[in-house]
Amino acid sequence: MVRSFKRRTLPSAKEANSPASGTCAKQKWRTLLIACLTWHLNSPPSGAAADTQPTEQEQPSLQLSLDHARALAHQALERGRPTIAIKIARGLLQANPNDTSAHFILASAMARSGDIAAARKSAARAYRISDNRVDRVAAAQFAARASLVENRPTLTQLWLRRAAVHAKDEASLTRIAADYKRVRQINPFSFRANIGFRPSDNVNNGADGALQVIDGVPAVGLLSGSAQALAGNIGTLSVDLNYKLRRTAQSELSLGSQIYVRRVWLSSSAQRQAPDLENEDLGSTYFDTSLTHKFALGAEGNSASIGFGIGRAWSGGEERFDFLALRGSRSVRLGTHTRLNLTAAVEDRTSARHTILDETLYKLGTSLHHKRSNGDSIGLSLSLIDTESDFSNIDSVSQTIRASYGFAKALGPASISTSLTIANSDFDDYRVGFIAVPDGRQDESIYGDVTFFFADWHYAGFAPSVRLRAGRRDSNVSRFQSREFSVDFQIRSSF
Repeated sequence: MVRSFKRRTLPSAKEANSPASGTCAKQKWRTLLIACLTWHLNSPPSGAAADTQPTEQEQPSLQLSLDHARALAHQALERGRPTIAIKIARGLLQANPNDTSAHFILASAMARSGDIAAARKSAARAYRISDNRVDRVAAAQFAARASLVENRPTLTQLWLRRAAVHAKDEASLTRIAADYKRVRQINPFSFRANIGFRPSDNVNNGADGALQVIDGVPAVGLLSGSAQALAGNIGTLSVDLNYKLRRTAQSELSLGSQIYVRRVWLSSSAQRQAPDLENEDLGSTYFDTSLTHKFALGAEGNSASIGFGIGRAWSGGEERFDFLALRGSRSVRLGTHTRLNLTAAVEDRTSARHTILDETLYKLGTSLHHKRSNGDSIGLSLSLIDTESDFSNIDSVSQTIRASYGFAKALGPASISTSLTIANSDFDDYRVGFIAVPDGRQDESIYGDVTFFFADWHYAGFAPSVRLRAGRRDSNVSRFQSREFSVDFQIRSSF
């Protein structure tokens, strides 16, 4: 991102006569009475008075065509006379308020005269009235540069996304994306959103069948329709906000907030299967506010962080629990293309229903990321969660291992990534009603994902992705034995 306002952002004389100049092209021979001093343009500037205006009695009046006036305004800019260029541009706009070229001239002249806010507003006006992609990209990039000079990085990012909407080729989009990433690094505020929608044959993690089986032996009673797998659609929204309160070369203190919303719409067959179950019963919401201190530790590129979070979770339209969490992490470079991350957390949950449902979670995690010489990426992660509770059906230990592979080379319009997840959970003292499950409950699951990301099909840098997910969970308690196949449609940022 450059902070200077270069001449290349202005349309040439040829562009000024293009259809983008609107009704000005049709008024080519209509004259505009403009007060201008030809001798003032042709003479070199002299000290601080170089751009001062003569008195009205000294100013000769010339009749110029609109095209000649534009050319004269460009000449004034080239010779360092922004005040004259401003006056000519305003005269052009009196003749035609939708003259894109005049707004470009005015934007550049205002920037050179030091009025950056006015320059940005003129570029914004040029963006709104322009009817071609080239002018819109130029106007958006100009407004982005002006916003950055004003020290408004969030507005800069907005204008860069607008420029991305009209980028005509891959090279232009790549430059815009690079500028956006640089601005993101200096912007204390960051915002990320992810929207998803997926049809699924098991929206409630229900059982495969109605028969209640424990360790291969049929138990008392049958599972209700709502406890069995239900088909439908799942919509999700995830929003992450972060603001850097303090930054130095070695550390960063940030305030963050995250909200996750999940909503379910049952199919007509699922509604017949579970008539007492409503869509709202399967919805959930999670909210988390955190304060995190990140700092450099060890060799260059290595870091650590410590922080705490507080939040609340809702399920079925009712409050489920409040929580308080303490979190820490460590990130270490292992060579040029490999990084190791370690995480640890303690989370205390207070149930809104009954104290016996209170729980404390101890979390440990590690992940390894490696980028191959051909650009492909490999990931491997392992997590352990120990959940302690007075309620035996919550008290458990679970482990998850996940392997992922991302292909740098696209297949047609899509970039492809894959993952395989294997997990198991152990509940030492699990009960089904009054029946104690011998040796407790054990769940084992395996899921495979394939994601197709269509970066070229973007709008303002947001592009669609499709994830195919299939897997199953086996359990010695049939209520928790399930299968799932889903197609997840998402919109996410391409830069």
